Amino acid sequence: MSKEAFAVSFEKTNYHRHPIVGDETTALLAREQETRYNMLRYLGEYRLAVKFDEFFYREGVSPNGEKFLTVFEEEPIRQKFRNAIIQKEKDGESSKREVAELLGFQKIEEAFLKGEDFLFLWISPPGKKEDGYGDYSFTFIGEVKDRKIRVVPYRNSLSLSQHKEVVGIFSENTENLNTDVDFLASPVFIKKQSELKNAEDLLVRIGEKERIDLSWRNKLESKIGNLQNRFMEGIKNNAPDYELDKIKRAIENLVINDKAEIILGKFATYDSDTDYLIAKYGSYAPKPVAGSCGTSGSSTLSEFHSESNLEPDKYGDRTFKCPECGKKNVRPKDELLSNCQHCNSSKVAC
Repeated sequence: MSKEAFAVSFEKTNYHRHPIVGDETTALLAREQETRYNMLRYLGEYRLAVKFDEFFYREGVSPNGEKFLTVFEEEPIRQKFRNAIIQKEKDGESSKREVAELLGFQKIEEAFLKGEDFLFLWISPPGKKEDGYGDYSFTFIGEVKDRKIRVVPYRNSLSLSQHKEVVGIFSENTENLNTDVDFLASPVFIKKQSELKNAEDLLVRIGEKERIDLSWRNKLESKIGNLQNRFMEGIKNNAPDYELDKIKRAIENLVINDKAEIILGKFATYDSDTDYLIAKYGSYAPKPVAGSCGTSGSSTLSEFHSESNLEPDKYGDRTFKCPECGKKNVRPKDELLSNCQHCNSSKVAC
C-alpha cells in the first residue's frame, strides 16, 4: 500500500473507469464491493489494529482466455502490484519493495493455477520508518480451499530474526532472508498433512495462542453502515474529493472515538444522524497513522480486552498504564494528568 492507504481519489477513479471484463452493471457492483472492502480493511488495520482479517483469491479468466488470481470480478491482482511499481517510479521513489511483492505473489499465483493444493506463509515486515511504515508486520497465512485461496492476514510485532525462525519451522532455506524485501519475494509453501490442514493449524504450529477472530467486521459495519452508504453515494455521483474526504474523516474520527465500543459491540446503531455525524466528526483531520504496508500503537484484540477491563466504553483513549508501577490510570476528561493515581510517579505526565 502507499502511505495513503485509502485514498478517495483512487476509489472514485477506480469506480468510474471503463469495464475491463464483462458488462458495466457487473463491473460497478464489483467495484462497489471492492470500495467497501477496502474501507473496512483500512479501518481494521489502521484504526482498530485488529489482529486477524480474512479474504479470498479466486481464479479469473480474461477475454483472451488467460487465467489469473483476482479478489473481485475484473482485473488480475498482479496488475495492481505492477501499478504500484509504476507509481513508485513515477514519484521518483524506490520500487524494490513493490517489485518483491509482485515476485512473491506471482509464485503463489503460479502454484495455484497449476492445480496444486498447499498452505503458505507470506511475510510482510514493515519498511523503513522514514517511508511511513510502522512497527508491526503482517504474516499472510494461506490455504487452498474450494478452488480458492483463503488468506488470513495475521498482525504481529515479530523482528526479522523472529520471522526467520518461523520460516525455519517449515524450511531449511532461510540463509537469504535478511531484509523485508527478501521475505516479500519468498513465500513459504507447505504441503498439507494430517496435522497441517488449514490456516488455523499453521497458526498453532508457529506458536500463536489466540484464535482467529473476525467478529470486528460485523461490529464495525454496524457502527459505520449509514456513513459508508453516504460515502458510496458520493463515489457513484462523482462527488468532489473535498466532500468525500469530509465523509471519510467523519468515519475515521467516529471509529477512533468509539473504538472501544466497536471492539466490544456495545453501542447503539445510528439511523438518521448521518448529517450530524458528518458535521461533528468530519470537520477535523484524524491523527496520522502508518502500517506494515506503507504506526498505529494500538493493542491487538486480546490485549485490548484485557487492558480495558471490559469498561473501555467509559474512558476510551484516556486509559493507559503507568510506566513506573504498571497500574491502570484514567486521565480526567479535558484535563492533564501529572502524577500516577496509584504510585504518584510523575512519569505519566500527559
